[in-house]
Formats: sequence, structure tokens, C-alpha cells
Amino acid sequence: MAKFSALIYIGRFEPPHNGHLATIRTALEQTEKMLVFIGSHEACRSLRNPFTSDERMEMLRISLTEVEQKKVIFIPIHDSNYNHVEWLKELKEKVLDNEPKVIERIGIIGYQKDRTSYYLDLFPEWEFLEMPLFANGLSSTEIRNKWFSGTLTDQDKIPLSVYTYLKYKENEVWAKNLKEEYRLVEEYKKEWAGTPYPPIFVAGDALVICREHILLIRRAAFPGKGLYAMAGGFLDSREPIRHCAIRELIEETGIEVNYRELDKSIREYQVFDDPHREPRGRMISHTFLFDLHAPELPKLKASDDASEAVWYPLSELKKIRELFAGDHYKIIMNMLSNS
Repeated sequence: MAKFSALIYIGRFEPPHNGHLATIRTALEQTEKMLVFIGSHEACRSLRNPFTSDERMEMLRISLTEVEQKKVIFIPIHDSNYNHVEWLKELKEKVLDNEPKVIERIGIIGYQKDRTSYYLDLFPEWEFLEMPLFANGLSSTEIRNKWFSGTLTDQDKIPLSVYTYLKYKENEVWAKNLKEEYRLVEEYKKEWAGTPYPPIFVAGDALVICREHILLIRRAAFPGKGLYAMAGGFLDSREPIRHCAIRELIEETGIEVNYRELDKSIREYQVFDDPHREPRGRMISHTFLFDLHAPELPKLKASDDASEAVWYPLSELKKIRELFAGDHYKIIMNMLSNS
């Protein structure tokens, strides 16, 4: 009998590479079943997460034999970013849904390569089975960058089935848009290449609610062109961060509320600093929650970096979670749940 009834493998697989497949095959030798959790579920397409969870599950599936596929269950899961308790709850509930009877024989696999592997220590009730470092620590980031730049070949360390899949996808509109965004981001990074330390950017963002609606913009330019976001932008060197959020809100949405009323309506303030939240570099968001008590929704007129400014019903926000730039949806939900 196999040592484990189920082994849990958590990853983003953006995209899957030979190291991922070697890990799965090694683990399958010691378990009756594998639960492979596919992270970044329902995230917008971006340079860090270009593929949907369905696409990543398909790439993994076509890279396995029929016998291996019968022992592997793919389970999409949302990212945590700012709410680890919610993420742990979701993951454990899905484990129980797929392995309810023999919880004592569950293990979790992985390789503790650096601080990004912290999540492996969050499950003391499951035995940890450390995997070897396959493919010399190959990173999916390398594969993505080659795909975006058009230099990926069938000699790179990915299954041939994945290479063929990526070649098939590269001419789709979303893929072309991401490749253009990659080019622009790389050019942007060159402007800071001579600095002694990597730059850290600061942004003031405005989460505005009024009459059970939230104020959203659509970005007019990359990164995240066409995606929903909160109004906000870079901090000027001579302004307080609170002023930055209000200034950007007025500039991008043309909201018909004066500065003093906006300032008085601020109810909460939080800092969001996920290191991967922005492709151009480290971007720290200082997000202000504006709670407007107006008799009707204030009029808007998009300008500056926004192609559109709209009031969107809060009750329907989950319907468009995949259309938000970066981590804006997660920030919004985190602030609203704590307010």
C-alpha cells in the first residue's frame, strides 16, 4: 500500500515545465492520489499570470500519461495575497471534498527554495515530503519571458506538449496584448537600470463607495490596458499620500465632489505591498476608502489615465473579478470585508 492516501501539490504552473512534471511523477510513486492545486484562479491575464486555471490544467493534463491522469485531481484555488486565513480555509475545504475519509494519511509536497515557500509551513497537521530540486531550479518566469519575447524553442525545459500548446496560443489577441505589455515594461525597466538599488514606487489609490456602488475606472494604457481598477497613481515628491489619492481620483474620474468633501469622507486607510503586484517594479499601494453619503451617485467623466469611469454595483462585483488589473479586486474585497 502507498504511504499516503493523498499528496497535495500547490503551484501556479505559469506555465508547467519539466521540473513540475518530474515532481508530480516522483510523488505519484508514494501516493494513491495527488491533489494538484492550481493557484491564481480567476485572476486577470497578466505578465505574471498569463494563463487561466483551465489552460494550465489542460497543459498539465496533456503532459501526463493516461495512467498518471487517473491518479491526479486538478483543483483551482484563488490567491491569498492579503488574506491567508481565507486561503487556508478554501484549500482545506477542497482537500476534504476530495479526500474526506483518510485525512490522517495526507501529505504535502514541495521544495523550500526561498521565502516564497513559506506556505509549506502552514499545514502542521500534514506530513511534509520534500521534493528534490528538479531541472536545476528552473523557473516558470524564464519560460514566460521567452514566450513573451518570441525566443522560446522546443529545446527549452518544458514538455513538448506544453511547447506546442504555447505556440498555438501565441497568436490570440490576449497573447499579443501581453507581449506588447512585456515589451513596454522591459523598456520602462531600462530607464532605471543605472540606479544603485531597484526603485520602489509609491501609489495613492482611491476605493470609493456610494449607495451600494463602487467607483471603477478602465485603464487606458498598459499595464492592464482595458482592465478595471481603482483610481490612483504615483505619489508626487511634494505631496502627502492622502492628497495623492484624492488628486488622482479627481483627475481620472472627474467626480463631481469637491476636495474638502472627499477628504471628509475617508473612512479607512491601508497599505498593500505584495512584491509582485506590479510588473514595472515594486509598487506599494496606500489605499483610502472613501464612503460618500450623497443623495445620488455623483457624475463622472473619465480623463487622464482612464478610458472609462463607472459606478458598478457592489453586489455584482464578483462577476467581473477576472477583469481587474493586478491585485485591485483583492484589495477591494479585503478593505470592504474589514470595514
